[in-house]
Amino acid sequence: MPLAAFCMAGILFVYTRSSIQAAKQNAKKHREADGGQISWHNENLRRHGILEPPVNQGTIGQLTGLAKDNLDKVKSAGKAETEEEIKIRERASKAR
Repeated sequence: MPLAAFCMAGILFVYTRSSIQAAKQNAKKHREADGGQISWHNENLRRHGILEPPVNQGTIGQLTGLAKDNLDKVKSAGKAETEEEIKIRERASKAR
């Protein structure tokens, strides 16, 4: 029984941390869309569909978006692929 409680506590901890992080990122995006400070008038217009929302992603989407952005930065820091490497990769994917 202690193992189940430990697993549940771990799941609750991860869920809490990820939801708080997503809420902070969401608030930051809304602040940036309003020019540095949240405008409740603009927020009301967004909620009623008059203004476009800054980004429409869920918690997991935001977290995977962060990982994807970091991966793209790492890839762009490396050397660019040559045409030969692209052709080899395409042939390998077709062979599978």
